[in-house]
Amino acid sequence: MLDGLDDIDWASYDGAYGPCSEAPDILRAMASPDPEVAGEGRFDFASSIWHQGTVYPVTAVAVPFLIELASTPGVDKREHLLRVLGDLCDPDQTGGKDQPDVRAAVAVHSGPLMPLLVDPDPRIRECAAYAVANCGPHALDALRERWTAETEPAVRAVLLPGLALRDPAGSAGLLRSAARSEPLAVRAAAALATIRAGLSLPPDVLGPVAEALGHPENGDNPWRRHDGLLGEILAAVDGDTARTLVGGVATASASQARVRVAAASGGRFRRSRAAPTQLLPVLRHLFTDADPEVRIAAVDAAVLAGEAAATVATELAAIALSGAAAEGRDRDGAATALGVLVRLDDPGHRAALLATWESGRDPWAVALFDAYPISFDPAVLAAVRHRLAVLGGSGSTRPDGAGPSTSFAALTPENVACRLVQLLGAWGPAAADAVDEITAVLPLAEGVVPGALADLGPAALPTVPLLRERAETGDVRSGHAVLRLTGDAGPLVAAASIRLARQPRYVAWELRLVADAGTAAAPLLPVLQPWLTGTTKPLHDHRYDQVAAAQVAWRATGDPGLVLPTLRAVLRAGAAPTGVAASCLADIDAGAELAPELWKVLRRGDRLGRVGTARALWRFGAAVDDLTGPLLDVVADPVTDDGAVELLVEMGATGAVPGLADLAERDERVVTAGFPDPVWSDDRLRHRLRAAVSALS
Repeated sequence: MLDGLDDIDWASYDGAYGPCSEAPDILRAMASPDPEVAGEGRFDFASSIWHQGTVYPVTAVAVPFLIELASTPGVDKREHLLRVLGDLCDPDQTGGKDQPDVRAAVAVHSGPLMPLLVDPDPRIRECAAYAVANCGPHALDALRERWTAETEPAVRAVLLPGLALRDPAGSAGLLRSAARSEPLAVRAAAALATIRAGLSLPPDVLGPVAEALGHPENGDNPWRRHDGLLGEILAAVDGDTARTLVGGVATASASQARVRVAAASGGRFRRSRAAPTQLLPVLRHLFTDADPEVRIAAVDAAVLAGEAAATVATELAAIALSGAAAEGRDRDGAATALGVLVRLDDPGHRAALLATWESGRDPWAVALFDAYPISFDPAVLAAVRHRLAVLGGSGSTRPDGAGPSTSFAALTPENVACRLVQLLGAWGPAAADAVDEITAVLPLAEGVVPGALADLGPAALPTVPLLRERAETGDVRSGHAVLRLTGDAGPLVAAASIRLARQPRYVAWELRLVADAGTAAAPLLPVLQPWLTGTTKPLHDHRYDQVAAAQVAWRATGDPGLVLPTLRAVLRAGAAPTGVAASCLADIDAGAELAPELWKVLRRGDRLGRVGTARALWRFGAAVDDLTGPLLDVVADPVTDDGAVELLVEMGATGAVPGLADLAERDERVVTAGFPDPVWSDDRLRHRLRAAVSALS
């Protein structure tokens, strides 16, 4: 076995880590009769020769030896090696520029695989069918012949997708018949093969297919992807078909199937805006299922339903409250359910929040308060004040020992204090009674306390002496809070002077606060001069500092000659800082002389600079129609959205209405990635889009 292995100059073929001279040792290990050694060889193969789904030049050279191992009786885990061969041929499973060469190598050397279609071991026949079907069209006759003779359902469930792969049109009738009348495993495989062939599932097969998908899966079908058969099918079918299948599987007797259907529905929620409204009604009973794992899966799906989860808010509130006093664990998804209620700002969150605090713990949902501040509630205010008093008095708390089933970390005292203070700040004057408690947690939440005190308004005036004292030590945020509460910019400028002398780098966010001091910041100009050189710093972060310094200098002096050379240099350098540079220019009348530079930025498509650039160009007289297209591109690429929708409205860009309406009303989500909560972000974007269409219409 493995004859000729040493005749190959393996070092001349690259693997995942360069020249793959270790390949012969890996292949010999895989051939070992010792299962432990063979397992180590398979691990090394997946590391060096087929690394995380990517192939390399060495992979094609290794293929004949891999086929020999897979077809030799006695080799450990031959079925695994056969699956690897099938995966190597599938561009959806394996990538890399050498993938076509690897697939061709499997096809050329596939002769020894054909006899395995009649191997006595059904598991070998399964995986051989998968490998043979994937390696090329020459396998079609062998697959047809085996389909006629094969009686084992698990093997037939692998043969059928292979036949559909090799002859999609010719397999349509076979797939329909199999989906209606074959054993359960084959019915499910027929449904998968149908959608992979680009065909629709006929109405008369939906009941039998749902029954099949509602039973524990018969074996580990190698055609199944990471979403499972049900997940892949739901991702491909129309809404009515999805509702029928989900309704059938959601009533299955096997709890494993009900868990799967909740997870698969959540996957559809990620992609389709209509899916939550269509599917939540047929999933509703899962929130009260007798099996806690089913309830947890249902709650996890509700997170992915976005605002449509309001239709199951009653069930979520019951779950959240039932687990509020659970010690050290997320019972039945209670923490996750409470998080959904907080995102919804549904009144059902109130009882669970209060019960959790009453038990002496902090609910994980507190972590959401910065992005999703709930509406003012006197009882919640009282509970938050009490919690802050405890934190301020002892500097510690007993946070919830388990986050939600989405694996967020438990809260620290500092995080709890910050989120609670941010919530009170969002409530503004309504939280005026909490001034003392907010002040008490200053050591834990110094980054947010000054701003929150300013948000509370006149009630926070007694804290001004403390804020002034902190400003005298260089705390810019405290100085800014004094400015907001009293109108006195002196402490802010003094704090900035100390801060800049202490660490004159990475201070952009603080300088943006200092810009609010206006002309009072003039004494800082000598300190800011090193940023205003007319040349760019080498690092992006330093360029942000440069733009922020220019903003302070402009507001302090009104002298465009002091700042325009530096802003021009930042624009020419490109990348992310161009957006903030352009936004700064928009406030400077003389900045119109940089319009040519701004057009260059817009045309080269700097992803993070387009909105600020478009705003400046519009401010300098550019035609709205010339800016509408680039801004619509930003809206459709929401990772870079920085107020593009609102700018279109501000500009009166009526020509944007069709594009905005299309993005608002299409079923495919615009926001599909990013952290946190892409579905909820997409729902918010949809509200903004509809409001913009209404305003522009």
